[in-house]
Amino acid sequence: MKKLLSIIILIFTVLITTGAGYMGTLPDIESEFSYLRKQSSEKAMAPFTIEELDKQNESELKQIPRDNEKYIDIIIKKDKTTQYLKDVNSVILILEKLRKCLNTNQDIQKFNAIVSNLIDNVEYIRIEYKDKPESNYLSYSRLIYVSQEAREAANFRTQGLNMQQYIPYTSEKNIYTKENLDKKLEALLNNVNETLFILKNLD
Repeated sequence: MKKLLSIIILIFTVLITTGAGYMGTLPDIESEFSYLRKQSSEKAMAPFTIEELDKQNESELKQIPRDNEKYIDIIIKKDKTTQYLKDVNSVILILEKLRKCLNTNQDIQKFNAIVSNLIDNVEYIRIEYKDKPESNYLSYSRLIYVSQEAREAANFRTQGLNMQQYIPYTSEKNIYTKENLDKKLEALLNNVNETLFILKNLD
């Protein structure tokens, strides 16, 4: 009898532990947490495309106000002396005028006036800093070089204009041909561009 009772209890226990289970419905975890996945994917997406960012940056970039002395004093003053930066900045403005003059083929009077202004400013820098550390800067030697080349081009252009009434362009004795002048002006323009790059990178 005890043996039969033990068997019945065993069968009943097995039925409870194996045959029966949770009869309710499980929660829909997928829909419950879908908003978290959506928020995560929205955060991962960039708010702007690369093209939009480039356009935005380009529109926000402003040209350096080189005619503003406070900007030169405060913003771009680093290891170079403030006065040297001011003097170089003045020449940058003149070189930009000269570049525009060369690119637009302006008349000889305008060209010579700008070159004369350049020569005066560079000569001041040459004398002012010749015995100072600034004379070792690449910008210093480059200024002297571009000034000399501008002087030569201006002299060549002026002499060529004066010689027109005496020697025709086609004469073999005439070195002041349009072709030779164009070569000199093109070389000067290249030199001006290179010098501007060096001077502007003093910042």
